[in-house]
Amino acid sequence: MSQKPQETKEKTLEDALKLLDGIREETGQVFELTTEEDMLVREFLASLLKIIQPLAQEVPVSTLVLPEELGIVSKASLDTTGQLLLLYPDERMKLIDLSERKHRDLLLKITYDIMPTLGRLVTSHRQRIEERVSFMSYVTKELQKTAKAFSP
Repeated sequence: MSQKPQETKEKTLEDALKLLDGIREETGQVFELTTEEDMLVREFLASLLKIIQPLAQEVPVSTLVLPEELGIVSKASLDTTGQLLLLYPDERMKLIDLSERKHRDLLLKITYDIMPTLGRLVTSHRQRIEERVSFMSYVTKELQKTAKAFSP
């Protein structure tokens, strides 16, 4: 039994409207997710930079995580402004703003790469503070003992 041309036309229109509803729904979700991603990236970079700034001038990034379209890069690092600094063999430099939407996948790759380095920087910073506290604690106690001799 074959469908009449009118039934086929109505079914095709019905299918198209269902597809459009699906596209509209997906587009709404894309908008919501993009808005949330923008906010998270801003907060992530602000927090990351607050950690990096007192610890280092830059955090090295492995050139192996960089996409091929950036070319052959001899050195890469994340600077204290949140930009990716690329140094090429011919000594050209390029800055990439990782907060831009077009660099979100790159931001993820770099984040995975720098986390161990960031951990080492924080640990080293803590150890330096501990050493200073230990030294100052010892010296302060000794000075307090000596100062008692000068008390009436």
